Amino acid sequence: MVVPEVLSVWEFRAGLAATIARVAEGAPAFVGAHRKPEVVVMSVEQYEALVRPAHQREAVAEALASVRAEGLEPSLDALELLEKIAAGQPDEAEGIERLRARYQQ
Repeated sequence: MVVPEVLSVWEFRAGLAATIARVAEGAPAFVGAHRKPEVVVMSVEQYEALVRPAHQREAVAEALASVRAEGLEPSLDALELLEKIAAGQPDEAEGIERLRARYQQ
């Protein structure tokens, strides 16, 4: 990975408003001592996109554990759909809606 310019802590503090504006436009900022990147400042959208897959995998694991704790085993179709949800396709809300629709028939 090619790291863009690394701001010193002094430069970061001095140019905080400009850095926040760049970050809000989608460009993360790297900050560190001696031009060695130590932290990354990113927009909330970028952060959420970064952590969303982990949260989806966690939600799927919890759902499976809950079902199995009740002595049930999901069908192969349901397991396949849960794997897709964990991978982010479809998103969690759409996947849950599909599962509910399947079992309300």
